[in-house]
Amino acid sequence: MIPIILSEVGQLLRTGRTFQLIFVIVLGVLIAAAYILGRRGKMWEIRPLEALEAIWEGVGRCAEMGRPVMVLPGISGLGSPETLAGLTIFGEVAQRAAEIGVTPISAASSSEVILASEAIIRSAFTSAGKPELYATGKYVRWFGGDQFSYAVGAAGQVIADKPAMTLQIGYFLFDVIVAAETGSRVGSVQIGGTLGSLNMLAMFCDHVFIGEEIYAASARISRDIMATATIAGQDWVKLIVIVLLIVGTILGLAGNTELYKIMGM
Repeated sequence: MIPIILSEVGQLLRTGRTFQLIFVIVLGVLIAAAYILGRRGKMWEIRPLEALEAIWEGVGRCAEMGRPVMVLPGISGLGSPETLAGLTIFGEVAQRAAEIGVTPISAASSSEVILASEAIIRSAFTSAGKPELYATGKYVRWFGGDQFSYAVGAAGQVIADKPAMTLQIGYFLFDVIVAAETGSRVGSVQIGGTLGSLNMLAMFCDHVFIGEEIYAASARISRDIMATATIAGQDWVKLIVIVLLIVGTILGLAGNTELYKIMGM
């Protein structure tokens, strides 16, 4: 009976992974600590992001030119962290735009993102004291759930409305090329941020959020304490990984493989 139990335990627990177990525990403790500090009111400062500062300049440019600002949150639903980061930035941009008389417009491929975008614009006009300007379907368009029907529809909207600034922050694939190239044709200042297709987005954008900077930007722009705490916890984790990489590289070049053995590599 005992050998059978040990065999079942052996299938669940893998030997030689002590370091990985300790590392996961440490990561959990660091993130939990950042979360607890955030709940207690601790606010970390996020460094200035050039692309984020360019957004406010772009909204002012839209006001000067009398042209709208367009925000594209991508082709995913609300289950994507990239989409949520893009919608957070969209909310702040729409608020600023409504206050100074700039028209915010958007397009999405997901019905739930359409609903969220409608709520964002309605809230922006209400907060700016202009609720009478809002009308369902006037500012947010839907061109289909397929990524390329969405891309072509968004490109057509860019040509029709000629936004002075276009933000593409969210989850994108190859569809990003269509709308971004069209934005460059109408002279729109373009600011983008994504994870998977950043190389293609960067070809057409004046400013980009590099990788996970979109999450830092959404936390900074919203001044959300818990979002900032999450970013801080993740940065602690990245710092540990960077230190391990540097130390491991130095030891490896010196012919010492002890760290590799400890890590189970």
